[in-house]
Amino acid sequence: MKDILKIMRFDLLTAKPLALAGFIVTAVMCFSLSLFFAPLINSYITFGAMIFVIPLQSVADKSGFNKLYGILPVKRGNITRARFLYIFLVHFICEVIEIAFALIAFTLKLNRLLPDDNAALREFIGDAFSDKVNCFTMIVAVFLILCLLFAYMEMMGQIFGRENEMKIILITLAVLTVVLVAFFMLSERDIIPTLKLPELPSTAEEMIKLGIALNIVMVALCVIFGEITVNRLAKREL
Repeated sequence: MKDILKIMRFDLLTAKPLALAGFIVTAVMCFSLSLFFAPLINSYITFGAMIFVIPLQSVADKSGFNKLYGILPVKRGNITRARFLYIFLVHFICEVIEIAFALIAFTLKLNRLLPDDNAALREFIGDAFSDKVNCFTMIVAVFLILCLLFAYMEMMGQIFGRENEMKIILITLAVLTVVLVAFFMLSERDIIPTLKLPELPSTAEEMIKLGIALNIVMVALCVIFGEITVNRLAKREL
């Protein structure tokens, strides 16, 4: 575990010079807007996590990190596992920051300082400050989607090659489209049961419990993706 933590720290230090300034600007902008217009705006901070992940491979290629990884006293599998846990951690930290900022926005309610020129807009903004459940649902949903996307692309990129990422995206979209179309067609003909989405939590306490459960599921998926990648790369090396 110590090796994994060291590699995660190494990834963070690698991305930090390129990502930190952009992330701070994104966070400050979203937080400032959320104070006056909608706490939900904080959910966009998660997009700032991308710049902590995207540059890693290009920096590694330019700096010859593959050679460095080869001489480090760390197992190759732990280097791969660390990348997936790093992806989860970056997105998780963003999620925590967003929730904290949203709670501050809900508490301060600076929307009351806005002028009364547009009653409809003021009412719309007021509704945004009264719906905590929807806000927290969106924050968790954006976290889950982006974290899953980056973990999946990391797995496919390491297994099939970064140069094939566009093909991976197109094939994945094609498969998802076919599966969804087939599912809805079969559902309409009552061949398979209709999928019913569960109701969203109605209280903040229920949302917190659901959020914790979904975070556990996400870290488990990142671990699974990491192990799949480790096993596939190990077979390739043999």
